[in-house]
Amino acid sequence: MFLQTLNQLMKERDISKSDLSRSAGIPYTTIDGWYKKSYEGVRLETLLKLSNFFDISIDFLVHGKSDGITLEEKRLCTKYSKLDKHGQKVVNFVIDEELRRVTEAQLEQVHYQPTDNAKQYIPLYLTAAAAGLAAPIEGDDFEMIELPPNIPRRAQFAVRISGDSMEPQFEDGQTVYCVKDGVSLSDGDIGIFCVDGAYYCKQYRSDGESMYLISINRKRSDSDITIWGSGSRRATFLGKVLGIKS
Repeated sequence: MFLQTLNQLMKERDISKSDLSRSAGIPYTTIDGWYKKSYEGVRLETLLKLSNFFDISIDFLVHGKSDGITLEEKRLCTKYSKLDKHGQKVVNFVIDEELRRVTEAQLEQVHYQPTDNAKQYIPLYLTAAAAGLAAPIEGDDFEMIELPPNIPRRAQFAVRISGDSMEPQFEDGQTVYCVKDGVSLSDGDIGIFCVDGAYYCKQYRSDGESMYLISINRKRSDSDITIWGSGSRRATFLGKVLGIKS
């Protein structure tokens, strides 16, 4: 594992054994010997030089991972930490979109179109959609549940409400059933939204330029969200709420 990790690190830096020797201050014969003979018994001082040069832990260098993190994951984390806020926001958006794509692909394997008398199953996301509180949905774990008879057959997923900002219409702990394909929102509709990476269940309003995500419980007006047309906040519509079940 040590040589495998070392080879990958050298490949990423595009350096040879000679380059590593000069840059890390390790004799070339020592490095060459690891490949020709054995790397068992590498001195701690040498491991420290390699660790400092590649900016990784000794454990990572020797075992190729640390606390379950692979070398590739470590490399990505290091790159992410060097980005500014804008760059990190872009990366987070791409990850969210890819998680959504993977989740939809998984659902295509288990979801089917029912006949009139057949039972219909849809995913219930195990993390609650937040009624005023942030909670992830797309990419989260889910379980398949039977669609109740009083819910429209076009429902595609379900989430549980968390919080009191949508009372009395939606109470804490209720399950809401949503559709996301081929729908548009009109003023007054209830939807599931992602705003700057956080997820909400809110009532939709718009003046044609800006979007207003309203809490039905006006005692919780502090949790209203405004997406100004000229602002930098990002909002994504995930689904329209069709019905509820306690």
